[in-house]
Amino acid sequence: MGVPNGTGTAVLTRRSRTTPGDPDRTDARRTEFREAAWRLISQHGYHAVRIADIARACGTSSGAVHYYFPTKQDVLNAALLHCVESAFERQSDELRSVDSAHARLLRLIDMQLPAGGRVRNEWLVWLQFWAETALRPELRSIHNDFYARWREAVVRIVRRGQHQGQFRADTDAEQLALGLTALTDGLAIQVLTGAPGVTPERMRSVLLDFIDRELLAPKNAPTNQVEHAGA
Repeated sequence: MGVPNGTGTAVLTRRSRTTPGDPDRTDARRTEFREAAWRLISQHGYHAVRIADIARACGTSSGAVHYYFPTKQDVLNAALLHCVESAFERQSDELRSVDSAHARLLRLIDMQLPAGGRVRNEWLVWLQFWAETALRPELRSIHNDFYARWREAVVRIVRRGQHQGQFRADTDAEQLALGLTALTDGLAIQVLTGAPGVTPERMRSVLLDFIDRELLAPKNAPTNQVEHAGA
C-alpha cells in the first residue's frame, strides 16, 4: 500500500494538490487516508495515532494528509465514520440476498461476532467511538444516527419475519431490536476485554437463545410445558 520514501513521497504530495480537478482521485485519496487511520486506531488507540503515522502507512508526507484533513481531529473523526459506514455497507450488501427473515437475522448475528480480522478491529474502533461520544457532545448526533440505523435494520428483519410467519406476531419489534442490540454490545465488550469464559462462540450461543426465546418460542410455552409435566 505504501510508497517508498524519497521521490515517491514528493510525487504523492504533488499529486494530492492537483486533485481538485479530479474528483475520483480526490475521493480515492481521502478513502486511503481514512482506511489507514481507522486501522491504526484499532491497533494503537484513538489518541495515540498521529498524522505522521497515517502518512507513513500510506507512503506519503504529513502535508499530503493535511491537504485533505486540516487537523488531526478531522482525520480521526473521518476514520471513525468511515469504519462504521463500511461495516453497514458490507452487512447490507450481504443480507440483501437472504430472503428468509430468520436466516437473515442469524446471518446478522454471525456478522457481529468479534472473532478476528476486520470485524474485531471494527469493534475496537466502535468501542473508542463510544468513549469519544461520551466525552464530546458534538459526536452524539452521529453516534445516535448509527445506532438508530442498526436498530431499524433489526426492526425491519423482525417485521419481515412476522409477515413471513416465521416470528411471533405478538413480539414488539422495536423493543426486541433494543434488547438484541444492547445484548450484542454487552457481550462484544466482554469478548474484547477478555472476560473469563466469554468467547465469540458463547456470544453467539447467548444471542441465539435470545432469538429463540423472544421470537420463535410460542408465548407461555415454558409455563405450559411445566404444567403438563406436573399433571
